[in-house]
Amino acid sequence: MTRTATRDFGAMFAVLLMVLGIFTIPASVSAAPLTQSDGLTTASGTTTDFGGGDYFYVKFGSDAAFGVVWGTDANVNNLYFVAIKARYLGMAQVYDSEDNLVSKNETIKIWTLYAVKLEDLLEFNDTNGNGLLQGHRVYQNGNFTGDYVHWEPMFKKVDLKTAWEQSTVTDSQTDDTRTWSFDLTAKDLPYVPLDNYTGATGDDRLNNLTLTFHLSARLMQVDNVSLPQWRITVQRGMMGNMMWFTDVNRLEDMRVSGQTVAYNVKWDQMISGWDYDSADANPSLLMEFGAIVGNVIPSGMAVWMGMTMIRAMNEAGIMTCASSTGDVAVDGATGTYSTPRPLASPRMTFGGDRTRIGALEWVSNVSVDGNQMLLHAQIMGGVPVWGIGANGAVFMGFAVLGGITYPGGDLIVHDPTFSSEAFVIGDGSSGLPGVLLLVAAMVAFIVVIVAVALVLTDNKKPGQKAQQNYERTVSSQPGEWAKYYNKK
Repeated sequence: MTRTATRDFGAMFAVLLMVLGIFTIPASVSAAPLTQSDGLTTASGTTTDFGGGDYFYVKFGSDAAFGVVWGTDANVNNLYFVAIKARYLGMAQVYDSEDNLVSKNETIKIWTLYAVKLEDLLEFNDTNGNGLLQGHRVYQNGNFTGDYVHWEPMFKKVDLKTAWEQSTVTDSQTDDTRTWSFDLTAKDLPYVPLDNYTGATGDDRLNNLTLTFHLSARLMQVDNVSLPQWRITVQRGMMGNMMWFTDVNRLEDMRVSGQTVAYNVKWDQMISGWDYDSADANPSLLMEFGAIVGNVIPSGMAVWMGMTMIRAMNEAGIMTCASSTGDVAVDGATGTYSTPRPLASPRMTFGGDRTRIGALEWVSNVSVDGNQMLLHAQIMGGVPVWGIGANGAVFMGFAVLGGITYPGGDLIVHDPTFSSEAFVIGDGSSGLPGVLLLVAAMVAFIVVIVAVALVLTDNKKPGQKAQQNYERTVSSQPGEWAKYYNKK
């Protein structure tokens, strides 16, 4: 059951040109809550994004969107938590090697996608009682497959690529926070036999998986935020019409004002009616999930300037968590673990040196048949995601495969949280024309299981460097990228 990434990189890239991250607000900056306004809105409907289905998004002007995408009867699919937002790496003053000003106040702005996918529920025998599945997925040809190398019995699983039933969305509001609530339910999900399956038990299907969502957003005005400023030096070519990057130096930070929106989606997760295998002496359920972080840098000047800034500021992104042996950092260079890393704290954070991209967190207690018990979490590895799209624009990031283990029971209730935030310079009115365009044309999204290997359209490898020429006619501002958009 190998799952491969889409080869339609061009269609995917049209969307990823529009995805956005967050610029961190220093602790010393005071932030005052704003009354909710038209700057914070919602959108819902049917989409082809992330493999297709329905969606619900909370939108911040035209510069950020957060929400959920799920499968339907017409288009079965997994469930995705999505944050799409802009990351300001700073302002650049561009000079040539003779100290002539080439370009003033170039915004270094890249787009970042952070998404989490619920993959499947898997039953295993926790033989050693440590709450972890001792084993790992097979990683082959740039993808995780549906096969496992394991040292504890695995009996069956439920694929969460299915049709989800949605309840009515309700909306509540305080002075500074809006909350939207609804349910997604999957019923009578068939089991997929695994290596140690001994045969049907009970009605041989998971009767009910219900997720009750509470999406909340809080809008604030922030002032006197520090924005890095850089001096970029370029070398002119012999004909004077082409320039190459030669150096970058940090200047004094600029001070800017803007708005920030803090977003989180908390969901109450109820698993009801799992039929445990008769040979399972110590039953546990592992919910496998994947997370992906990716940055899009447009072509021309923005490619080399954006990649230079990412390297200089260490902002490509990394996932951090705490294991029983100390802090763990996972990114595209991590690879797969032969045995899973147990997490000592219930939190995974994604970000760079100066930015926070998002977080996935949960409480350590889980209700099992009305009793409070401990759950466990594990990380299986991190792999790179890389691609080159239209006109040399770059998509770069990483994907993480992990899971949360619940003690076996007939009724399991838990409540994880997916969170993110976005900062927008100015009043939030500038940016992309229509926030739902940010996910248009994502025909078969790249989060496959979680770890996705993009097929490069021009066969370049991550170690190969494209010529880093400076094109004055290509701006890092989004308004000139409209030719790449696939509008709905």
